[in-house]
Amino acid sequence: LWNNYFHLTVAFLTHKTLQLESFSQEKRTKILNKYGDMRKNMGFRIRDMWYNIGPHKMKFIPSMVGPILEVTLVPEPELRKDTIPIFFDMMQCEHNFSSARTFETFENELITKLDQEVEGGRGDEQYKVLLEKILLEHCRRHRYLAQSGEELALLLSSLLEKLLAYRTITHDESPEHRMSCTVNVLNFYKEKKREDIYIRYLYKLRDLHLDCENYTEAAYTLLLHAELLEWSDKPCAPHLIPRDGEHVWTQQELKERLFQEIICYLDKGKMWEKAIELGKQLAKMHEIHMFDFMELSELLKKQAKFYEQIMHAMRPQPEYFAVGYHGLGFPSFLRNKMFIYRGKEYEWLEDFSLKLLSQFPNAVRMTSTAPPGDDICNSPGQHIQCFTVKPVLTVPQRFKDKGVPEQILNYYRHNEVDQFQYSRPFRKGEKDPDNEFATMWIERTTYITAYRFPGILKWFEVKSASVEEISPLMNAIETMEMANEKLSNLVQQQACDRSLSINPLSMMPP
Repeated sequence: LWNNYFHLTVAFLTHKTLQLESFSQEKRTKILNKYGDMRKNMGFRIRDMWYNIGPHKMKFIPSMVGPILEVTLVPEPELRKDTIPIFFDMMQCEHNFSSARTFETFENELITKLDQEVEGGRGDEQYKVLLEKILLEHCRRHRYLAQSGEELALLLSSLLEKLLAYRTITHDESPEHRMSCTVNVLNFYKEKKREDIYIRYLYKLRDLHLDCENYTEAAYTLLLHAELLEWSDKPCAPHLIPRDGEHVWTQQELKERLFQEIICYLDKGKMWEKAIELGKQLAKMHEIHMFDFMELSELLKKQAKFYEQIMHAMRPQPEYFAVGYHGLGFPSFLRNKMFIYRGKEYEWLEDFSLKLLSQFPNAVRMTSTAPPGDDICNSPGQHIQCFTVKPVLTVPQRFKDKGVPEQILNYYRHNEVDQFQYSRPFRKGEKDPDNEFATMWIERTTYITAYRFPGILKWFEVKSASVEEISPLMNAIETMEMANEKLSNLVQQQACDRSLSINPLSMMPP
């Protein structure tokens, strides 16, 4: 009886004909004058009934979490203030009656329903603020829920902020902004170990990358799904199977299917080294565990083709750009943050800058590469910094002190990197008329990103930056080392392929 009562009253309260916000001001005024806001009265009845059912409340957790959430999301301030405390009562109820003394069931259900409701267009900034405020007030007055309740209140506020930003940006013309917000949401669910929702957002991100022909990033996105699976005959949990996929019975079958798709994307993105790495895992399974030698032979043929392409195919390496979004006029996920971007093939600074500024037509492009002052960071406008940075090569251990062909090393000069440098010359002391380089120093800034490139995005936030000054002598030594390295690379290329022109060698400075 109570269950029917709750669902009937919620259905009445949330019925579209009672949502006054959707009417014109004139019609809204007439309805209020004649009938009042019937949603408020019904909401108060739901609240009173909830508090009157006493110990029977546990029978309605988690089934009533979603319906109560629908009520609290109705954009009527008094109704929200009176019904949001029901959430605290649910937390308290589960905490008191569960053996583990937690409210995990309530929390998981609320997160699931909140994601669905906000994606469906409900919820706003005022709701986020009010939900956090009311839950914090109630939890801080409770002896046992003060800490865990406060953590949940702040967690829900953080989730709402990300979901609202994601919903706002879904209609944005910039796919990059949509990708950023999608990653913010999926990272939240990854931390909360909500694999069901996490995987759903992974596939949203994959589709965005495919629309932009970012095949490498699409591959790395799918790899996150594959990493959740084992090479075993264990049944695959329903939430691990993508909605656009056919039914798969075991984790091994799904993982193999994902690996095949990932390798295909890596091939399109000319990331043959990573494709070989995953192909070896797949080949090992077919050789040692599955004994499918026909499939193994196909995999080895693909690997042979990838090795050949590494040595002979034309593969332009990407440029990297540092971008700073300074000023309060940017969205919160960009505001006063620095990012490193991985360019597309043949994309140079000028083209990249024009594309970037087209997304923010009111932004001012800064000419200085130095960190901006508080006057710019706290200004209401938008200021964009954009300049080229050089990735720092980390030679794999297996290649050290060996004559490795340049075609192989060249991959690592632009991939598997998370450190980037920008060098700016400056004069220290007075200029020497006999040797102008004697007082010419280099200020070198090293940026470290949150993740390595390539990855699930074509850009990652800078997590730390350090500055060092390079003396004229050290700069001269570095210049000589670079020239020697370039000469050595040319010699290596000639040794590997005698058909190459020797003109580059003749153009080397003496």
